Amino acid sequence: MSSQVTVYGIPAYGWIPGPDYRAGFDAEGMWSGSQSFYCRKFDFESTPIQTAFRKGVSITTLYPNLTAKWNFLLVDEVDHEHQPNGVTKINVTLKGYSEEWDFDGEGDQSGTFSINGTLVDRPIIEHPGFLALDANSRGLIVDAFKNRAKRKEGEAKGSSSVTVVSMFDKLIEFITTEDEVFWWNFIIDDGNTTWEASSIEWTKSATNMGGIDPAQIEKLGWIDIPPGAPPVIAPRNWRMTSLTDSQTKAGSETTNDYSITWSMSPPGQVWNAVIYTKP
Repeated sequence: MSSQVTVYGIPAYGWIPGPDYRAGFDAEGMWSGSQSFYCRKFDFESTPIQTAFRKGVSITTLYPNLTAKWNFLLVDEVDHEHQPNGVTKINVTLKGYSEEWDFDGEGDQSGTFSINGTLVDRPIIEHPGFLALDANSRGLIVDAFKNRAKRKEGEAKGSSSVTVVSMFDKLIEFITTEDEVFWWNFIIDDGNTTWEASSIEWTKSATNMGGIDPAQIEKLGWIDIPPGAPPVIAPRNWRMTSLTDSQTKAGSETTNDYSITWSMSPPGQVWNAVIYTKP
């Protein structure tokens, strides 16, 4: 006796959707989702099925009941499982980006923002405490730092005052205030040439179709105000210092994942407006 399994509701070399369509977007505006379909087991390896369920196909091609507004959601991965009664379940994961669905209204303020802070060695003569000295005192210490001046021979290092002389022992000036003597002792007598300063970066990461706006790219290297409410540490300011943009192609759709980074000026300083202001 022979028997024949009948699969009701599934057309030959076709498929029907399951009741589990799901879609949502993350903080960067990237959409993902899933949908299951069912076909006849003996049709799964056929050309129509294999051609339909491939990476980059729009969900609306597989599931015409969805409106064209969902055209941007594309097949990313496919797996299947054979089930009883001659049915194969096809599991589809989806991915995409839609400017039409990017409805948060935040413009440049949308995306994921992160801050990164580290310590780096910087020249000791850039320390805010040293820069707070008057210009004359700074000049004397810098001259000694660059071997253009020195402490008078025989005067003890670490003393409460400094007699500054030229390299030919000609008297230049006396350093007597507590702050001036501290920095002379710390830099000249103790030989400290660097200090650990904070280096702070602010990064925006986002997803769209089209990548970074050319107007943004033109700001690279220049003083700029980052989006996303970065910290304010007066008098320091920000400058755009790096950007990356990668493309993912799925069928006819191209999705861009990009990031832009701004660097804060060194402690106690601002970026030189003459050099780093965009023309």
